[in-house]
Amino acid sequence: MKKWVFVVAALLLSLAQAEKLRVGLGYLPDVQFAPFYAGVVEGIYGKKGLEVEFQHGFASELYPLLAQGKLDFVVADAEDVIALRAQGIPLKYVMALYQSVPNALFSLAEKNIKSVRDLKGKTIGMPGMFGVSLTSLQAILRAAGLKESDVKIVNIGFTQAEAVVQKRVDVAMGFINNEPVFLQSQGVKLNVIPAGPYNHSPGNGIISTDKVLENADLARRFLSASQEAMAFTITNPRKAFEAARKYVQNLDEMRYTVLTTSIRLYESPYSRQMGLGFSNPQAWVSSLSLLKATGRVDTALPATEFYTNAFLTPNLQARK
Repeated sequence: MKKWVFVVAALLLSLAQAEKLRVGLGYLPDVQFAPFYAGVVEGIYGKKGLEVEFQHGFASELYPLLAQGKLDFVVADAEDVIALRAQGIPLKYVMALYQSVPNALFSLAEKNIKSVRDLKGKTIGMPGMFGVSLTSLQAILRAAGLKESDVKIVNIGFTQAEAVVQKRVDVAMGFINNEPVFLQSQGVKLNVIPAGPYNHSPGNGIISTDKVLENADLARRFLSASQEAMAFTITNPRKAFEAARKYVQNLDEMRYTVLTTSIRLYESPYSRQMGLGFSNPQAWVSSLSLLKATGRVDTALPATEFYTNAFLTPNLQARK
């Protein structure tokens, strides 16, 4: 009896001493954030003495909260850090969730758009001429030796799937783990061109501020736990999916396919060498060069100013 009293007392004490962290996740609760949900549900953060709370919203809403200290970390696009830090906002990318950008051009198979060379003269639907979608389009056109005037670009908002099926556009820019998964689950035959081989920028990841990173121990504990949560998700995708149910409503098997497609973005030759969550320095050089070459960013800061791998646990991998 005394033993159980001691265990309960120790548990209550550990909970009382847990440090709270506020993490911003994009837009709405989604299975794509399963590693973070699993980190809470499976007690991975708790073992590091952390109590993690999530806040969902558009990146444009989350960045001000991060800069104001109302959030500690945000999961968002790597290139946003370059754009914002170049403007003097002290953000830093500290861990990769995806090893490459998740953007992809997708089209009906009957359109026969199988490579970037097939884009000439085609109508391309874009959610907007901004962010990583624009960067990916610019990189793809450059790789194909095309100018924007060689194609017709149409702003269709976030209606890419409908626009493709209804043939309002020949091809649309979406995400490899979103619209193509949904349409293919409905039996629609597609051709998909991932942007990753052309846009060598780092993928989505965890972003913080210089001020938060002054507490190096806290940053290391959170990021180490996040690495472990990624490893858990890779090894146990179904358990991670079930953990996501506690945060995301109406999950079905199509959303499980979204998760397994997302998991394929977690690893790369570089991360297999260094550890889950490490971002490739060369990817940052490529991203900065492209943003400067296209006039999107004007800065003299070196690529190393925008990211760090210093708070990550080396060689942490999924056990397969």
